[in-house]
Amino acid sequence: MARYTYCFTAAPEPEHLHQTIIALLESCGLQITYKTEDYVMAQEIKGDTAFSRMVTVEVLIHQSDTVGERIRLTCVTKNEELPLKRHNHCAVIAAKVRETFMGSKNWQLLETTIQ
Repeated sequence: MARYTYCFTAAPEPEHLHQTIIALLESCGLQITYKTEDYVMAQEIKGDTAFSRMVTVEVLIHQSDTVGERIRLTCVTKNEELPLKRHNHCAVIAAKVRETFMGSKNWQLLETTIQ
């Protein structure tokens, strides 16, 4: 199973946080399948990709780590594909999501880490 994890610390507008996350995931060609106050899950839309290669992205919003205007997000991108190549399908989607989150004008990105 391929899995890529990124952590972001950002200064978003709290009232628009969920809409921002959803809009960013949808701009990557992902469909929102589940959301709660501290969690958003999106999946790749069926198309030319084989079922085992279809990617799921989970964004965890760490409410307990929220301090003032800062919020911590963990973004996990995964699929059932074995990561035999460095640039596999899951890695490509994970990079696209990471770049989209990093380039968003809806928040000020304070820190990014790869786990």
